[in-house]
This record gives sequence, structure tokens and C-alpha cells, in this order.
Amino acid sequence: MEPSNDSVNSVYAQDNSRLWVSYFRESLNKRKKQKTDHIPTLPHENGPKYDLISSLPDCVLSTIISHLPTKDAARTTILSSRWRHLWAFAPLNLDSKNISSGVSQPACSQSTCAFKDVVSRILERHCGPVRRFCLAHVCFGGSEPCLREWLDDLSKKGVQEISLKFDPPCHQLPTGLLTCKSLLSLKLQCSWFPSTSKFNPCFTSLTELTLSNTIISGRDLKSVLSCCQALQSLSLTDMPFNNPTGVREMEICSGSLKSLVVSDSPLRIICIENAPNLERFLLGTSMVPGTWVKVVHAPKMEMLGYLDMGYTKFEAGDTLLEGSDLSISTLIYSVKTLAISINFDTVSQASTAIRFLRCFPFLETLHIRFFLFGPKETPDFHYWKFQDQVDCLDYHLKKVTFRAYAGSSIELDFAKFLFSRAKVLEVLEILPRWDEWTTKMENDLLCLRNEVASNAHVVLATKKHLFGGSFSADATNLSLQDPFG
Repeated sequence: MEPSNDSVNSVYAQDNSRLWVSYFRESLNKRKKQKTDHIPTLPHENGPKYDLISSLPDCVLSTIISHLPTKDAARTTILSSRWRHLWAFAPLNLDSKNISSGVSQPACSQSTCAFKDVVSRILERHCGPVRRFCLAHVCFGGSEPCLREWLDDLSKKGVQEISLKFDPPCHQLPTGLLTCKSLLSLKLQCSWFPSTSKFNPCFTSLTELTLSNTIISGRDLKSVLSCCQALQSLSLTDMPFNNPTGVREMEICSGSLKSLVVSDSPLRIICIENAPNLERFLLGTSMVPGTWVKVVHAPKMEMLGYLDMGYTKFEAGDTLLEGSDLSISTLIYSVKTLAISINFDTVSQASTAIRFLRCFPFLETLHIRFFLFGPKETPDFHYWKFQDQVDCLDYHLKKVTFRAYAGSSIELDFAKFLFSRAKVLEVLEILPRWDEWTTKMENDLLCLRNEVASNAHVVLATKKHLFGGSFSADATNLSLQDPFG
């Protein structure tokens, strides 16, 4: 049986619509400059000019419109009778950054009222589905009826992406948010997540959940995660520490989750109970001291860290790291990228860091963040060279990154140890603590490079890595090869 015209047009729209977006934007801007009512035309090879864009199927034009900024998408209604009704039925992309309320600063008071009125009119006049709804830095002054009405309307129109970024204090979100069954992506910042005690979440299609500076109870988080059968990315960052109702424990049981990011969070227990497809588990350096990280089943986990050698309690199978105490019974063969924080204040912590690497025999990339607060004991290179064999150093470790490097003798000896033991090391990248290099630091590393016979390259970088910025802001993007880099 041959495919219908609608299905052919739908495939054609998916494959070709994005190719026309940039061209259409240029044409629309050109039309504004020329102040003409004619549609942009292209010369035909063997005849007169003709309207190339308008000859495309409605499904293609609608997809093009849905990827345009809000203003430009609405302007297409005045191009010609061919375009007049397309915007009203095309998937809506509503972003507060691209909306003008007629007031210079749409932030609070009078300007906020004007902005709300514009958003309400757009949602009222648009008859089609909603692809994306984004509000950033909009002042509501508490729980607003209009926000509840917007979310109810968005739910009915099958919204796919919602991003709500408010300014402090945290805004209480209406329970209508929980009814958006079509949601694929939900990003909340400076919000108070609605209670799930009376309304069960309906996020059956949700693939991405990002909560930043958002208050959510442990019960509500558990309820949300239990209904997200398609969730691939979960991120909890900058969570409030001083809120008594905030989440303190989290258990992950998800067959779909691929990325978990937790940073600046009051979580005391993070348990990966069953996550067969989890690929990256990223922890920020600003966690509660003594945070217990337990991995029960995550056979595909390739990225792990930051783990603090002095404060994090890490458990994987029968392997347990607690402070400077380490017992190794279970090896983690899947991890290829590891990030750890080391405070070289005692010989025991330095030794623990080396022994801990034995848990990851196939490790290829190692990121180390140094903390040095007046070491009491300073192990020298003679101490390092008597360390037992570490499989990943002998066979697999290709890249090492030092962060917050201060040029102390203990750091230099540790670098020398890696150079001498890592047989397949290709790159040692070093980032200084205060984003500047001294002549002594450069000369010491140059002497080290000449002293140790190694084919590895030493890269002296100049990026700011103080006590924050554990990984890239786009760390949840699975296409990003190394979020620590």
C-alpha cells in the first residue's frame, strides 16, 4: 500500500524545514528593509520569477514558523493571504525574550501587567499546538491567576517544552503543571514545586527534568520520578539548603535515565538502586560533607564525579570509600571518565586517591581538583614511586587534568608520579588556581617534562577554575564528550 500524501508531507517537513529557517529569516528582514508587500522571490532557471517558499506544503511552512522567534513568527501573517492563517495553527514557540509589551522594561508593576496581557492574547488567538513556552525573569509577585490559566491552556494544547525562570523569592507553581501529559522537557528555576499529595503527576512523556534553586520535598520528587517512564536527563542544581521541607534523600530506579546531575544540593543520600542505562553521574564539589553516594546497579555508567576523597562516602557493591578508609572488593569496569577532589593535607588522603584508581581498571580520563590548606605531612616523589601497580595507569589512562593547581611541591611530585607510571598518557592539562601562571610554576613543569621520559604533552591552560564550576553548564547534553573538560 502506498503512503498517503499527508505522511509524505510530514516526512518531508521533518527533513527539510530546518533548511529553510535561516533563508526565511533573511528574506523576512530584507522585506522589512525594502518596505514592500511582495513575497521574496527567486528567479526560475528558464522563466519568470516565482515564490519558492510559499509553494511549499503547509506542514513544512508550519514547522519553519515554529522555529522562528515569537515576533517573527507572528509577522508572517501579514506577508500574503497564503500565509495569513498559518501562524495560528503552526506549533507555537513562545519565548518571553522575544515579546515586547510596549514598555521599556517588562519586569514589574505596570510593565508586568502589559507583558501578561500580551502573553494571554497570544495564547488566546493561537489555535494550534504549543511546541515551547519559556518565561525568564518575569516578576509575578506571588501566586498569579494568569499563570494558572496559562498552564491549563498549555496542557490542553499539548505543550512539549516548558521553561520557567523566575527571580527570587521562589514562586509557588500551580498544580495545573502536573497535568501536562505531553511535556517532553521541564526546566524550573527559583520555583516552589506544586504538591503531589492531591494530584498525581502525568509526566508520562517527559524526557528532561531540570530543577535549579527549586524547593521540592522528597515525597514529591519520588512521586514525579515514579511516573517519568521516559526520563533520560535529571538535573538538580543550586537547591536551597535552609528549607526544612526540601529533599534530603533520593533513590533512582529508572530504566530510561541516561544522565544524572546533582550540584550544590542538600542531599545527604543519593542511591542509584537500578539504572541500567545510566551513562553519566555528575556531582558538584559543593555538596553536604559526608554525602553518601551508593551505586547498586548502573552497568553502563561511563562518567562519575566529582568524588571528594575526604568527605564523600562512596559505595559500589562491596567497595566502600569513607574519608581515608577504603576497602576494594568490587571493580567498576564501565567508568572511563572520573573526577575526584583531593586535599593533600595528609599522606593518607594522597595514598587513598591512588588506591581508589584501582577500582576503575579501564579509566581513560582523570580530572583532579586540588585543595591545599597548609599540608601537615608532605609525601615526596620517593613515597609515590613505591605505590603498588594500578591497572588503568599501565594500560588505559590517556588524559589527566589538574584543576586549581598552585605549584606546590606535593602537586609537582604527584604530576611526576603520573608521568612516570602512566604508560599510555597523551595529555596532562593543568589549570592554575588563580587563573595565572608564575615563572616558577612554568619552569618547574618544564623541568619535570624534560626529566621524565614520556611522550605526553603538557598543556598549560588559562581558564578560571576556583571553587565552583565543577562541570559545563551543558553537562546534561549527552552529545558533550567530556562535561568536566
